[in-house]
Amino acid sequence: MECFKARPLVWLALGSWLFLTACSGEPPTAPDSQQEDLNDAYAELMATEGKADGATCSGVRPPDSSGFDGRIAITFDDGPDLDRTPRILEVLAAHHATATFFINGKNVRTDAHWALLRQMRDGGHILGNHSQNHKNSRNLDADAWRLEVQGTHEILATVLGEVDLQPTFFRFPFGSANCTTYGVVTDLGYHVTGWHIDSADWCFNSSTGGYGHCDERTFRYVPDSYRDDFAGFVLYQAEANQGGILLFHDVKSYTVEHLDEALTALEDSGFTFTRLDDIETFPLLNGVIPPRSPWVGDPCEDNSDCGFLSGDVGGFCFTYESIEDGFVHGFCSLPCEGYCPDQDDTAPTFCVESPTAGEGICVSKAYPTNESCAAIPGTAAQEVDRFLGSSGAAAGTALVCVPR
Repeated sequence: MECFKARPLVWLALGSWLFLTACSGEPPTAPDSQQEDLNDAYAELMATEGKADGATCSGVRPPDSSGFDGRIAITFDDGPDLDRTPRILEVLAAHHATATFFINGKNVRTDAHWALLRQMRDGGHILGNHSQNHKNSRNLDADAWRLEVQGTHEILATVLGEVDLQPTFFRFPFGSANCTTYGVVTDLGYHVTGWHIDSADWCFNSSTGGYGHCDERTFRYVPDSYRDDFAGFVLYQAEANQGGILLFHDVKSYTVEHLDEALTALEDSGFTFTRLDDIETFPLLNGVIPPRSPWVGDPCEDNSDCGFLSGDVGGFCFTYESIEDGFVHGFCSLPCEGYCPDQDDTAPTFCVESPTAGEGICVSKAYPTNESCAAIPGTAAQEVDRFLGSSGAAAGTALVCVPR
């Protein structure tokens, strides 16, 4: 369980694989050997990081991984259900919350189902696509999968088109995707929506070990202290992620009976509810690329331009006079000994000795993103030794951007 505590988002991805036997239909009765097969599948998923079918094509991992500030988007899968979904709507209304309902087209069979979808739409809820028949997309070719997506798309387009809305969000059944099936979905204009918080309501709904008890044989990745505490398990994950996207199922009796308890626990702990189309909370999910925060190597004039943290260490503006043009320039830096942190989409960093002997500062390595130092005024690429300080780091050199 230490891995779960240390890396809750990684655990959630693993949970999606266990959905292959648990998230729809009857509770799973798979033998241990099948559970091990699913663990192997998860290991394979993790091994594909950065490869063709890696995290960029994941149906589980949302593109926004932090910055939720206690805000939670509630979502439900597998409906609509003429009995349970309306009762879910009543609970949401009592909490002044709206949600996203990812529907399976196969469940829209009668006029009553169509009327329920319109009720959800008119109540401010978002209707999302969860495919037509809840099949595992990895088992289908592109053409067969496209039919699965388009079947439900046509239902949503009909209901939403009546009020000039368009289907926007898609969730893969079981969170199971590859780059081919992912591409089919995005080509239709959808934003693929995973989750940060898995309520495991399907496990608590299981009769294995008793209704309301999430048995280890059904889902092993729940800490023992929460196996009889549905609301506590939801809150545990929400606190680990400081909010995010929360997954329920509106076809589970246990969810209907205990949704109020879970939402109340979240509210009592200071969480608030938002929507998937909240661009401030989920910019990447909604296709908005927020401005990059300042980082090591970015030009600056004073410390206010470098308001970032690495752990509990704050950035500062390192200033210098260029012998080339006689002007005072600056770049953002961090104090260091031995090593410096890196950040995605920026040049790698390196710890060098500052002009104040005995101290280290982080600088950028000469890299395409800084035009080999040309984008950092008054600097040039030079081979410089690593500043070790008391770190015990190995000696080394790097081509870095330092004042001329």
